[in-house]
Amino acid sequence: MAELAVALLPFAVERLWNLLVRETKQFQGVGEQFEGLKNDVDTLRCFLKDAEAKKHANETVRKIIKDINEIVFDAEDIIETFLLKKTLRESSSSSVRRFASVTVRTMVLGFDMKPIRNRISKVIRDMQSFGVLQNEERMQSLEVRERQKRETFSIDDQEKSIVGMERNIEILVGYLVEEGSSQVVSITGMGGLGKTTLARKVFNHETIKSHFREGLAWVCVSQQFERKSVWETILQQLRSECYKSKMKENELLEKIVGVFETQKALIVIDDIWREEDWDLIKPVFLPNKGWKVLFTSRNEEVALHADRQCVTFKPECLTSEESWDLFQRIAFPIKDTVEFKIDEVNMKEIGMEMLKHCGGLPLAIKVLGGMLRKKYTLHQWKVIHENIKAPIVRGTGFDDGNMKREVYNVLYLSFEELPAYLKHCFLYLASFPEDFKIDVEKLSYYWAAEGILRPMDFDGASIREVGDGYIEDLVKRHMIISERDVKTFRFETLQLHDMMREVCLRKAEEENFVQTIGTSTANSKSPCKSRRLAIVSSPKETFNVDKEVKNPSLRTLLLFFESGSWMKISFLFTRHKLMRVLDLSYVEFEGGKVPSNIGKLIHLRYLSFKGSYVTQLPSSMRNLKKLLYLNLGLTFLLVRVYMPNVLNEMRELTFLLLPKFLKDETKLELGNLVKLETLKNFNTKHGRVTDLQGMTRLRSLSIFFVTDERYTMETLSSSLSKLSHLESLTIDSLVYTPTNDDEEGFVWDFVNLKQLNLELYMPRLPDAQHFPSHLTTISLKWCRLKEDPMPILEKLLHLQVIILGKRSFCGRRMDCSKDGLPRLQKLQFEGLEEWEEWIVEEGSMPLLHSLKIKSCRKLKELPDRLRFITNLEDLSIKNMGDEFKLKGYLPYHLTTIHIKECCLKEDPMPILEKLLHLKEVRLESKSFCGRRMVCSRNGFTQLQKLRFYELDEWEEWIIEEGSMPLLHTLDIYDCKKLKELPDRLRFITSLKDLSVNYLSSRFWDIFSSTSRLTTIHLNESCLEENPIPILEKLLHLKHMYLGERSFHGRRIVCSRGGFPQLQTLFFWGLNQWEEWIVEEGSMPLLHSLEIYCCPKLKELPDGLRFITSLKSLTCYYMGKEWKKRLSEGGKDYYKVQHIPSVTIK
Repeated sequence: MAELAVALLPFAVERLWNLLVRETKQFQGVGEQFEGLKNDVDTLRCFLKDAEAKKHANETVRKIIKDINEIVFDAEDIIETFLLKKTLRESSSSSVRRFASVTVRTMVLGFDMKPIRNRISKVIRDMQSFGVLQNEERMQSLEVRERQKRETFSIDDQEKSIVGMERNIEILVGYLVEEGSSQVVSITGMGGLGKTTLARKVFNHETIKSHFREGLAWVCVSQQFERKSVWETILQQLRSECYKSKMKENELLEKIVGVFETQKALIVIDDIWREEDWDLIKPVFLPNKGWKVLFTSRNEEVALHADRQCVTFKPECLTSEESWDLFQRIAFPIKDTVEFKIDEVNMKEIGMEMLKHCGGLPLAIKVLGGMLRKKYTLHQWKVIHENIKAPIVRGTGFDDGNMKREVYNVLYLSFEELPAYLKHCFLYLASFPEDFKIDVEKLSYYWAAEGILRPMDFDGASIREVGDGYIEDLVKRHMIISERDVKTFRFETLQLHDMMREVCLRKAEEENFVQTIGTSTANSKSPCKSRRLAIVSSPKETFNVDKEVKNPSLRTLLLFFESGSWMKISFLFTRHKLMRVLDLSYVEFEGGKVPSNIGKLIHLRYLSFKGSYVTQLPSSMRNLKKLLYLNLGLTFLLVRVYMPNVLNEMRELTFLLLPKFLKDETKLELGNLVKLETLKNFNTKHGRVTDLQGMTRLRSLSIFFVTDERYTMETLSSSLSKLSHLESLTIDSLVYTPTNDDEEGFVWDFVNLKQLNLELYMPRLPDAQHFPSHLTTISLKWCRLKEDPMPILEKLLHLQVIILGKRSFCGRRMDCSKDGLPRLQKLQFEGLEEWEEWIVEEGSMPLLHSLKIKSCRKLKELPDRLRFITNLEDLSIKNMGDEFKLKGYLPYHLTTIHIKECCLKEDPMPILEKLLHLKEVRLESKSFCGRRMVCSRNGFTQLQKLRFYELDEWEEWIIEEGSMPLLHTLDIYDCKKLKELPDRLRFITSLKDLSVNYLSSRFWDIFSSTSRLTTIHLNESCLEENPIPILEKLLHLKHMYLGERSFHGRRIVCSRGGFPQLQTLFFWGLNQWEEWIVEEGSMPLLHSLEIYCCPKLKELPDGLRFITSLKSLTCYYMGKEWKKRLSEGGKDYYKVQHIPSVTIK
């Protein structure tokens, strides 16, 4: 569309004009040609205002617009190439050669400018012939345009989008935390209905966070996804410490299954499209092992395929009144209405007419409200109304109904209403894969590298802060999805709604803004036309740069895959010399050496080797003088990297992340990098700490500080003293040996500091008045503080998180006084070896929510006044000394308690069962060393989940009648001396989920046909007798899992009439099992059958063909012949031909 390109033109031309004005002094020797070019561009600017007003241009105008875009790019390339080469020549050693080179270059530049000027003259003539008028007022320069005043983004802005959702949120939360309900809940409906918004509100609900305390994960399943990447995302969010790069699928499966066995977890699977997508990822979701899944999908059958008993929730389109309510909340922010007089009656009439085009879809309504957020006159509303009625998306392929076309009219118009610079920002999002979580910091640097961030928006602000402002604007317009982080109060990641992404992709294609490779949305235009290339595939084979990357005018290359080798990488550097942005994350360079030809990319502003295999960087990188962003955070942590001393010449750098491990001979000078805003992994072994003195713009800094005869703590203090903009500071100095025990560490003068992480010797903290007053998080390790740190820390009124790590405190007593730490929410102690006594006064830490104590082996008990902290719900105690005891004054409002490796000699149940709000108890790994445990009558009135793990001495468990009346889940693992389950367990009618291992067949005697168990998980029991005759009589059993070595027999028989409610059956690792017989009439409701690693099982039972309810069969690692026999035409195909989904691997 011509309107789009014209709208983008003013910004591109203004960027070129600003470059010409800024660099005028550099063009001595070609003054006539340069001034002529400036005049030509200035004349071109005069036509832009009228060109932008032309809304119905023909093909000729569209071609003129494209020509202008190409002229702008080419002119920038010529000018910047001259400037950089001029700088390089001026730094050469020979003054004669330097003079000769500069003279030659100025002559060449003069010749290069002539074709540009001729092309500008031609497009001006063409515009005049078409009737585009010259406006002498011309558009105002970006450098002098008044800066817009930004609104403060508030949490209230997020709440405005939940009209009609409040009740739905509560219903969904109820389903997910109810122990007896289905494991699968789905939100289904058409695009734009608010499914993801609703899921996010549920995901972030306080009840959900409390219930699934350590197990929350959000994963997007795009239309093209890999199972491994989904599993990786789940594991990283649930247990990041268990995740390692390049894990195999079977390793991921084992880890995730292990997590589900030990804790409750909610997994949100957003935007899943097909039933077969679930079949791919479901192996980690074993029957009822602590997980619940919340789907969002346009296809209701996906959730029903996963679980026929699933709860399906279908949001409805908003009514006209609900639509108006949501719209006006966004269009008229409360804080603004007092400043303007609004024609409410007429505006509502027009507004209701516009809302008809939204079809009751919350997305379209919010976007419309965002468009009108700052338009307060009736005339402005009429203009938007007329534009909505115009056929904006005619011819773009929306032929499946007028309503969809009308909704897209609204979404497309939201793009047209953006200022030109935000159009560039929005179109840049077309570079990213579907459902990709876009890192805002990285995106801000992409924008900066391409000149999209306006100079007028800086005014002392950092690149990250300016980018954050742009994100805020797009969020307010509801064109992207993002929320500010509660700790940093910044946007950390963002995503696009499916429908807005469709708008973005189509607009980017129209403008030829970016070329994509490896996705279904790759545009059909020649790659030689686009100056931006995004490779979003995950190559199984070597990626051939020569074949796929052809455009010599390429400015941006982004990669979105986790690993892969490249051919002809040096050719990339030789051919594409005009690149500004080069993201080579996770690339494996041959031999670990980055080719020296990278030094030819003199225009580079952004370069990333994040996660790449690199052992040596070339000295030619000294030529990359325009770099703003350099990321050398390599994946292979133990590989030491050789880095030449070239960084000091990159004076424009604002972001620098160094490798953690450098070769000993590496020496780096950084004193010239005074524009740095982020510096990570700086090591004084390889660089001078005094170089930090001039980096006064730093916001984030992490240092490995090695003291020697050159540097002391005073040196460090002096070097950091002027860094007043610091917001995050990390100092690691483990090898520091003190010379003076009274040393207080360094002087603190960081008024903006919010996060502080120290791993260094510092026997005394500074006084509270010398501490950063806005600190929200502090983590201390190896400080060896002699005095109690709490009297100082509790005066820091903004502290939310305190972590006192290993040997941070060497004293024996700690006191938390009344009214201290008023905002603290998380408190963690670990490795305080001398700490013996902890005093907490009533009124201290009133908002404390989570308390964790680990490896404080001299601490004998918890303070009694913890019980007055009514917000304290989560308590974790691990690896305490032999003298540690639980006493009867634990916090009353605890909902979760986790005890591990404490070797409690006395039965903890008499104390724990009196906590009336307790819902989950976990006693693990020698937490109890006694032999007898008793749960008394009427104890644990709210307990829902109970887990015992590795209690080696535990022999006897007694449950009195009336104990644990709400118990839903019981897990017993590796308690090898426990001889039997208590008989009264059968009277706990709420018990639905039982998981045990290492037990004999008599354990099942306590369960009769009246048991209400719905799930049984049996593992490591080595049963010789077939357990099925007992289990199949459990009339409510829906899910059964027989895991590794749970059965050592060779034959299993499922008899007629058995398992009347069974829906899911899972066998795994039954190494001796050879024969399986299923009689007709057994398992009549079986829906899903999975068999893993049962190598001696010869074949599936013939009786499987009678189970007509069976919808899914999965067999993994069952021998080479299985797939052949069960495939169409195979010997056993008749047994499975009625099953819709069969997977054999």
